[in-house]
Amino acid sequence: MRKLAGRALAAAVLCLVTGTAAAMLPAPARKDFSQLQEVGRGRLTWLGFGIYDASLHTPDGRYAGIESGRPVALSLWYQRKFTKAELIEITRNEWERLAAAPAPRRAAWVAALERQWVDVRKGDNLTAVVVPGGETRFYRQDRLLGTVADPAFGPAFLAIWLDPRTAVADLRAEMLRRPAADSAE
Repeated sequence: MRKLAGRALAAAVLCLVTGTAAAMLPAPARKDFSQLQEVGRGRLTWLGFGIYDASLHTPDGRYAGIESGRPVALSLWYQRKFTKAELIEITRNEWERLAAAPAPRRAAWVAALERQWVDVRKGDNLTAVVVPGGETRFYRQDRLLGTVADPAFGPAFLAIWLDPRTAVADLRAEMLRRPAADSAE
């Protein structure tokens, strides 16, 4: 019993030291995209409360932009619960703020998210993998949720976090491993 408790403590310390939970892609995404390596990670907070841990992944651990023709994954490990409707509303608002696409196209994207996304609880993961050629795959920690085939969707989705005009510039800088002052290109 003492040996088992010691191993559990060692594993917990390792996870805290390395930040494994925040950096790790969920198993289904790792299975489909085993070559992806972390670029960077950070935590979004609001009024001192953790919202989610985010990490960005590419085949070589460097982000060269969505135009690079390589898979890009954005993984979010939630620190609080959100309903599907809340997640979609936040996404819709950011697309409008960034003028991501004409309104009819954004409406089609929202409809696709309504069919695929789920409510999240503390500890849940949602990961988007933008695949070269246009498809974007959404994963939860335990399964593939679905895909969006529109090639404009993935770049618009990633722009919420990676566009220089993002509302989360500090998180963007952490995920791109750049100081926050350099985030406004």
